[in-house]
Amino acid sequence: MLDSFTIFLVTERGVSANTRLGYIRDVRMYLKRLADWKTTPAESTPETVQRHLTWMSERKYRRNSIMRSIASLKSFHRFLLSEKLAVADPTALIGYPKSGRRLPHVLSREEAEKLLSAPDTGTASGIRDRAILELLYASGLRVSELTALRLSEINHDEGWIRVLGKGSKERLVPVGKSALEWIRRYLAEARPLWTVKKPGQEVFVSRHGRFLSRVMVWMLIQRYARLAGITQQIGPHTLRHSFATHLLEGGAGLRDVQEMLGHASLATTQIYTHVDRRRLAEVYRKFHPRA
Repeated sequence: MLDSFTIFLVTERGVSANTRLGYIRDVRMYLKRLADWKTTPAESTPETVQRHLTWMSERKYRRNSIMRSIASLKSFHRFLLSEKLAVADPTALIGYPKSGRRLPHVLSREEAEKLLSAPDTGTASGIRDRAILELLYASGLRVSELTALRLSEINHDEGWIRVLGKGSKERLVPVGKSALEWIRRYLAEARPLWTVKKPGQEVFVSRHGRFLSRVMVWMLIQRYARLAGITQQIGPHTLRHSFATHLLEGGAGLRDVQEMLGHASLATTQIYTHVDRRRLAEVYRKFHPRA
C-alpha cells in the first residue's frame, strides 16, 4: 500500500522528494496506530483520524509536524478512495489548526557577521564551511537545495545560481561577491583535496569526498553558532529567514524576495514583514507631515 501511495505522490501529485519522504513517514506512523487499535485504513472514521492527531498532540509533537501529518493523511485517504480501496474519506471534514503562525528566529546583522567569521579558514574544512555559511546567508537556499547544488549550476561570471526547489520548480538566485569569492576559494583549495577518487558533481562534499548531508550542515551551523556566542538554537533555516528579513529591511520588494526564496504564494513570504515594522514606523515619523 505504501509503495502504491509513493507512486501516487510522484505521478499524480508531483511532490518533491522531501515532501514525499515526510508523507510516507507520517502515514507509516498512522498505520502503526491503526494496527495497535485493531482497525484498518478502509475502516477508519473521522473519530479515528482525530484520535491519532490527539495522540500526536499528547506526545508533544510540534505544531508543524501535526499540520504536515494532516496533509499526509488527507492525501493518503484521497489515494485510497481513488483506488477504490475505501468507500469514504474520513479526513474530508478534518481542518487545520488556526492558531497563529510562529514567527521565525532571525539573526541580527552583527550575529550574522560573527557566525560567518567563525570558521577557521586556515583549514580546508574551515574554507568549505565559510563558503556554505556565506552562500546560505547570501541566497536564502533551503538546506536541501544547498546539498543538491551542482557545479554546473553556479554562474560565477554573472553572479547567480540555478536552483531546483520544492515541486521541482527551477529558479535563478543572485549571489553576492563575498559568497562567490569563498566558493571560488573552496573549489580551488579545499574540494580538490577530497574528490581525487570521487569526482562527483555536487558542489559541497565531506572530507571523504562524499555527498554532504543536511544533518552535517545542521551540525556545522550549531558548532559555529556556539563559537560565535549565539545562544539561541539556530539551523540552516535561520539563515534563510535572516536573508529574507535583511533584504526587506534594506528596501527589497516582497515579490522579489518571494521569487528568490522560491515561495509559491506571496502569503508565505509575508511572515517576514513583521520584522520590518519598526523601519516602517521610522520612515513614517521621518516623512509624514502629520507624524
